Amino acid sequence: MRFPGFTEKWEEIKLVDITEKINSGKTPLGGESVYLSEGIVFIRSQNVNNEKLELENPVYISEEVNATMKNSVVKPNDILLNITGASLGRSCVVPDDFALGNVNQHVCIIRLKENYNPRFLQPIFSSAKGQSIFESLQTGSGREGLNFDSIKKIILKMPVAGEQLKIASFLSLLNKRIETQNKIIRELDVLKNVISQRIFSQELRFQDSNGCDFPAWETKKLKEVCDINPKIKSVPNSFYYIDLESVVNGRLLKEDRILKSEAPSRAQRVLAKNDILFQMVRPYQKNNLFFDKKGEYVASTGYAQIRTKQSSRFIYQYLHNRRFVDKVIERCTGTSYPAISSTDFGNIEIDCPSLSEQIKIGDFLASIDTKIDLENQLLKKIQDQKKHLLANLFI
Repeated sequence: MRFPGFTEKWEEIKLVDITEKINSGKTPLGGESVYLSEGIVFIRSQNVNNEKLELENPVYISEEVNATMKNSVVKPNDILLNITGASLGRSCVVPDDFALGNVNQHVCIIRLKENYNPRFLQPIFSSAKGQSIFESLQTGSGREGLNFDSIKKIILKMPVAGEQLKIASFLSLLNKRIETQNKIIRELDVLKNVISQRIFSQELRFQDSNGCDFPAWETKKLKEVCDINPKIKSVPNSFYYIDLESVVNGRLLKEDRILKSEAPSRAQRVLAKNDILFQMVRPYQKNNLFFDKKGEYVASTGYAQIRTKQSSRFIYQYLHNRRFVDKVIERCTGTSYPAISSTDFGNIEIDCPSLSEQIKIGDFLASIDTKIDLENQLLKKIQDQKKHLLANLFI
């Protein structure tokens, strides 16, 4: 894949031949005891994330400490590469407006020579090809790190400066589009959370078609309005299994069809359309599901299966409101994997409006969820486009 107007053959070259510096920092004398709340930014591996230099919660060092680490001073347009641990291979380009900083021993500075564009090279590092290279170069008994010699010997194919700039500019625009899309999704999440809290605190009320107020809400136990873990006749011989890893943020991410004979013993919740699955283990994660599919689906006993003659969409939304989740967490037992029993879960009190108001609330909040889902689908399309480009631009 090439941009129009460029026909020159890409040059095969070692990384060391196009760099002014390949070097990491070190632990400052005194370790974490020298960290300050202000001063010169001290960059650690956790700050290199999502192809960005993330400094929301930075630590700092003094000018005196920085003076003892002159060889690892960070400049704008440096490439930073994590070279150890679980974050190995993550990289970013230091922004143009970055003032002054330093790095620790887990982060490598790669400073390119003139005519070589860091915003062209860094996406190569992030591509599947780049990650494969880093994986192959790991050293140590646990293959847990990269050394400078191996990094210097990485062989790259580099186009002329003009094509580097063209590719880098295009990928930068794509990154900005991804960031904008992420911002849209974050703002929708905040909006829904604010509106939900106002609705479930009854600060915000709906009215009927005549503009009249609905009746007052009634307090009831969850088990009085819902059938929790309804009895089933039998598990089908073949079904789609939903375990605690299948659902994230209300979305069913995987559907694996299995045979009953191969299913785990916890595959017991036979689902019907409009059932709700509530995560009973670590419920603060809120990985619950409104089940609106047809077919043979069975869920793990790690979920509570909720069936109701009330508005299922209202109940589903209510189960996510902060006050309800707090009540669940208060009744959990265990530390590493806090969980609530079905009995304790069913005894939690909820505030129920009339069925007509439930339907209005459920449909309204579901419409926001639909909008968030659409924006997430668009985000995935853009991310897939970038992944495709990275796979084909740098072959």
